[in-house]
Amino acid sequence: MKPVLAVLDTAYGDVDVERRVAVDRGVEVLDARDGAADAREADGVLVQFADIGAAEMDAHPRWRVIGRYGVGVDTIDIAAATSRGIRVVNVPDYCEEEVATHAAALALASVRRVPQADRLVRAGRWTHWRDLTPMPALSQATLGVIGLGRIGRETIRLLRPFFGDVVAYDPYVDTSDDVTLAPLETVLARADVLTLHLPLTSETRHVIDAAALRRMKPTAHVVNVSRGALIDTAALAAALEAGALAGAAVDVLETEPADPADPLLTAPGAIVTNHIAWYSEQSEPRLRALLSERCASLLVGGDAPSIVNRAALAATAGRNTP
Repeated sequence: MKPVLAVLDTAYGDVDVERRVAVDRGVEVLDARDGAADAREADGVLVQFADIGAAEMDAHPRWRVIGRYGVGVDTIDIAAATSRGIRVVNVPDYCEEEVATHAAALALASVRRVPQADRLVRAGRWTHWRDLTPMPALSQATLGVIGLGRIGRETIRLLRPFFGDVVAYDPYVDTSDDVTLAPLETVLARADVLTLHLPLTSETRHVIDAAALRRMKPTAHVVNVSRGALIDTAALAAALEAGALAGAAVDVLETEPADPADPLLTAPGAIVTNHIAWYSEQSEPRLRALLSERCASLLVGGDAPSIVNRAALAATAGRNTP
């Protein structure tokens, strides 16, 4: 009997890509969205938006793999999965180019006041360019980066030619040949543009809060293409309203879709895009194919390069060895 992967939820319209890839591994794919099939019949599940906790895992005792469409896995209870021997798989390598490009685009648009300039023109205020200040020369500015994973480093590669200096903080990186490393407080204080490239965890939630924003220059800009809850939205909006920050450009919010009452939507100097940093015409099928292939491989005894809880599972197995 073939192992079965069930697609629990996606926004992609069909599961044809997933089926086409999995069948080469001898794995069947069921479309379990909206109850179309019973996920209890599956050996693994692919999810995009659903929160998967201990209750969902216990209700589906056959699950051996949980695959998440995307990079972040904050919607999945990793500890619960590990304790049940379930491997959690993500796809951190499907959209490095796209997300870094979007981060660079937001940084440049924020500093160069592109949306504001567009609105001036449409309002018949062509000569009111002084309304767009401050606007620094980037060759004399510092790029601050928090998080030196794949996307953080690709963002640096794209933006380095524009900036006079680059300084970065990553608690898991001790040395770097091409980037100046500094404590978080130093990066906050020096950055003219600060860009975030972190997973959302209990430690990183609201890493940019009111206290962090007070350490920054009032002429600085903040860019976030990672997870909305890395930033205290209310504090960010308040800083923009008070003129304590020059701009913010984000692709992610604490609540998505955007709450109409989100203060960032009306804060001066804020640019908000609708969680599209990951997207290109190539990245969507790439994501779907990679996730399906990796999860299918695990179900037939193979391996995958992005098992989020690999080390934790190995440690658990070691503790259970007589």
